[in-house]
Amino acid sequence: MSNKLVKPQQQNNVIVVDDGSKVYDIVNKRGKKLGEFEFRPSDTNIVKRYEEVVDFFNNFSLPEDSEKAMQEAESQMVEKMSYLIGGDAGDAFFSIMGPFSALASGELFVENVLASIAKVIENELSIRTKRVQRRMNKYVAKYHK
Repeated sequence: MSNKLVKPQQQNNVIVVDDGSKVYDIVNKRGKKLGEFEFRPSDTNIVKRYEEVVDFFNNFSLPEDSEKAMQEAESQMVEKMSYLIGGDAGDAFFSIMGPFSALASGELFVENVLASIAKVIENELSIRTKRVQRRMNKYVAKYHK
């Protein structure tokens, strides 16, 4: 048996693109893995989606104290977060805890998730913007002499 890696065979009628997706582990403060999600942090539309979701959260008020209203509100939260990440936030995040679960800090779990995702977006966009700038500088440097 050879130690060489087997290269996957390209199938007919298949187009392979780099969508920039990454898999992020979701861990608690002690480092225990709680789940994972696939995310495209470099998607330029993510900033618009993030702003829409933040606007939704800023205008959101907790429903009256009925179980049905709370379940509907939780479903809305999961739907908005799924829209933001372009994936199943219910499976990735809210299988861990419900969106309205109160943390020791007084923050709701959904707020903590949104803040964590915002950090990922900010970090990834910053890194990628710098890489694009360096790449562009390489090509336009000859015009600045």
